[in-house]
Amino acid sequence: ALFAINYTKIKILVINMEEAFNPTEIKPEDLETVKIDSLAAVDRLIAEEFDLPLRPYSTDVRAALDLVAWDLENSPAPHFELFRVEEHSLHGLPFVASFIPDGVWGYGETAPLAICQAALFRHKQIKFDLLVK
Repeated sequence: ALFAINYTKIKILVINMEEAFNPTEIKPEDLETVKIDSLAAVDRLIAEEFDLPLRPYSTDVRAALDLVAWDLENSPAPHFELFRVEEHSLHGLPFVASFIPDGVWGYGETAPLAICQAALFRHKQIKFDLLVK
């Protein structure tokens, strides 16, 4: 590969405007849970919900970063963080992402899945359960 990223101990803060950030409280009845049986279905869900072209958001970090661009263009106070912390993570899910300062995290086996989980939760109030790897 011509381009490689070392995710170990990476933290990306695109923009942190905590003083301007006023997160909407998400009530349990407002949260939609979707059961998904393939990564292709995650990609379709992302494309539909964010009105983006169909790309491999769940497997390609460059495609998943389109969700960060979406946040920058559509949020009053954009924010993004991504970590890889295997020793402090949920078992088998070393990547954590968030679009909320000190807020809710999306966990994933890979960085793209964590980004997809966090973006859907923060911007669309959707939680997905991936039934098959």
